[in-house]
Amino acid sequence: MKKSVIAAAVAAVLAVPVVAMADVTVSGGLQAELRSVGGDGTNGALPTGLYATDGGQAGNQNGGNWGFLKFSASEDLGNGLKALAMWDGAVNIGAANGGTNNGGMTGRDAYVGLAGGWGAVLAGTLSSPYKSSTVGWDPFVTTSLQARGNGGMSALQNGYVDNALAYAGNFSGVKVVAAMVLDEAANGTSTSGKNSLSFSVNAPIGPVELAVAYVDLSKNAALGFANVSDVNATKVGLKWTSGAITVAGQVEMMGKAFSQTGTDSANVMYLTGSYAMGNNTVSIGYGTADKKLSNAALGLSFTQEPSKNVTYTMIGLNHAFSKTTSTFVGYRNTDSGVKESSLSVGLRVGF
Repeated sequence: MKKSVIAAAVAAVLAVPVVAMADVTVSGGLQAELRSVGGDGTNGALPTGLYATDGGQAGNQNGGNWGFLKFSASEDLGNGLKALAMWDGAVNIGAANGGTNNGGMTGRDAYVGLAGGWGAVLAGTLSSPYKSSTVGWDPFVTTSLQARGNGGMSALQNGYVDNALAYAGNFSGVKVVAAMVLDEAANGTSTSGKNSLSFSVNAPIGPVELAVAYVDLSKNAALGFANVSDVNATKVGLKWTSGAITVAGQVEMMGKAFSQTGTDSANVMYLTGSYAMGNNTVSIGYGTADKKLSNAALGLSFTQEPSKNVTYTMIGLNHAFSKTTSTFVGYRNTDSGVKESSLSVGLRVGF
């Protein structure tokens, strides 16, 4: 899926005269982590050593990072109608594998839309509903301690879809989001009629939040999985909050195409718990994925496919200095037959 829409969206946001917009916001932040990496150091795992990065995923020095620069704008059109525009870029303080993209910036969300009492319709590049429904339940998402890309969540919790049309609505606290990737054509190849689909529902039930999400990529043959007809996944999650305690968990039921052979369905399970003490929050996380799943399905950058059930474990402490500045320390271990661990200290500053 092409990224050309990002440049167009940025130009659209920045080209609008300030006087025409009722609300224009620029925000951002940077994060740096000092990471001591251990483990096998083979089969694609990071070599043991000391790294300065932002984020990180198994086998990848940087990945799923937090740093960003965001432009968002809105205009009241009257009669309860509002115009929206946003461009959000990922800003990384470190280098990707191979020493490229030092301090670089790439695109994330880039869309325009209309919103009213009926909800919002958006067009452009954005997170899939499957991803956005629960990825924020991970207390250390966008750090090297995160579950996604480290064996605790599937690769469907990563990345963005472009050329998409989406709807989001809130019905008495029940959030409904649906998205479809439209037809594309590149290098003489068309995906006409091969539209990827995703939807999610997040519903409060007392102190519990229920999340159900689905994604169907079956008709997009460019994905490269073994069995195109079974490129789908269903996710069910629960999050419970009571005072200082938060517990969340989810199960991802992956279609056959995500397995190493293309013939086996398999699950990815994730559980996390946090306890807040003033400005400090202690969190633990555990995830496991069936060994039938491929590295691509799990977002692992190892060269050896999983030879055992993949396990992810994490423990960390976050301290908030203020609403925009925090520091954290934690340990994460990933074991798929290939082992990688990371002991990290990080600082996050927003503006």
